[in-house]
Amino acid sequence: MEKHPTIALLENLNDVLIYALETATCLAVLFLVYHFFLRKERSFQYNRMYLLASIVLSFTFPLLNFNFNPELIPNVLNSIHQVGNEVSNEPIIEADKAYSFTVTANSERPFLLWWEILLIIYLVGFAYSILKFFLRIRVFKETIWYKRHNTRYKKEGYFFLKTEGSLPTFSFLNYLFWDDSQELSDEEKKQIISHEEVHIKEKHSIDILGIELLKAVFWFNPLLFLYRNLLEEAHEYYADAKAAMKTSSVVYTKLLVKSTFSQMGLAYGSHFKKNQTLKRVKMLSKTKRINALKLLVPIPFAALLFFVFSFEAQLYNTIEVKDYTVQPIHNVGSEDELPVPAIGLKSWTDELEDNISYPLEAKLKQVEGDVVVSFVVNERGNLEQLKFDEKLGFGTEQQILDALRKAGRWEPAVIDGETTPLRVSLPISFKKS
Repeated sequence: MEKHPTIALLENLNDVLIYALETATCLAVLFLVYHFFLRKERSFQYNRMYLLASIVLSFTFPLLNFNFNPELIPNVLNSIHQVGNEVSNEPIIEADKAYSFTVTANSERPFLLWWEILLIIYLVGFAYSILKFFLRIRVFKETIWYKRHNTRYKKEGYFFLKTEGSLPTFSFLNYLFWDDSQELSDEEKKQIISHEEVHIKEKHSIDILGIELLKAVFWFNPLLFLYRNLLEEAHEYYADAKAAMKTSSVVYTKLLVKSTFSQMGLAYGSHFKKNQTLKRVKMLSKTKRINALKLLVPIPFAALLFFVFSFEAQLYNTIEVKDYTVQPIHNVGSEDELPVPAIGLKSWTDELEDNISYPLEAKLKQVEGDVVVSFVVNERGNLEQLKFDEKLGFGTEQQILDALRKAGRWEPAVIDGETTPLRVSLPISFKKS
């Protein structure tokens, strides 16, 4: 039976919310690794690559799907995998319930349901973020256009553009915007230009543009704002280190201290007088060698996240819904009708089997057997008074309960011409293939 478009929409929305939650988890774990092991190291290029890789992997791992046999790996990893996947076992939005409220409320239906409000808030935030992004890009284009008479191409492969004091010194893509109103010595000018040339050569603007696009789509995720700041920090440290190599760290540090703090509306550019001068001076003064062991720490964490979010336990187990029996409250005549699923027994049984998952805990313990659940089909065809006459444990009963909640209604029993509640007993088999 084809799903109603609203239910399909809600299920897709549920998948998107779970994906966003899983990506946020990956970003958070990889940030903690960076904060405690890498952030204070002078491995600036490595740190930059780590941050970019963390973003890419965090948004990729939840999309991948590989099967593994939990019997072949240690139980501790199975337990970690099971805990990590708890979020996806239960839907954030129960589509059937959300939709049934819509169709049964009639005139009492609110103007907007909560999930509709959620969609509207997201779309407004996305529209605002993407508009802000393109407006900033337009500002760059207009600046380049109006200052084109002050622009010249440098042999190093970038355009040198004088801003005449209208903008501070900064670099963006292959443009170096130079504030020619500054009172600087020739040596200081060379140092600042050398710093900005590093940003251009290493294409730091591409990093920022990429994460800004992600921020527009996932504007509700504060971790992306944090990663942007960390990337800028790594960019500045590296540019400082490379520029200081052409003079000395002492001379370059004096220039940093001399520079006054300033803020710029063109936030996508890399500019010399960023607001972290003290941290940059401190990093330049470090002489301690890079701890190579710390650079290896992210590998096991990334591997663990890959395992948790990209792999699914797969044992070839089967679940079979057997024939049900009716427990009548009194004798049933030949003209009476027993309860049956409204969509037909075969379709209802197939749907139930599809919605029951073999719990990982039961797989690992190699548990198999029958669970007998009974329920009353009331006068309206709804299932109520569920109980288990035979249990198997290890999460099997919960799987059955969840599946029955999603299963379709029944046609109630008709006894002596009247709809009558009857109890149905349903055996469900869990077995290894």
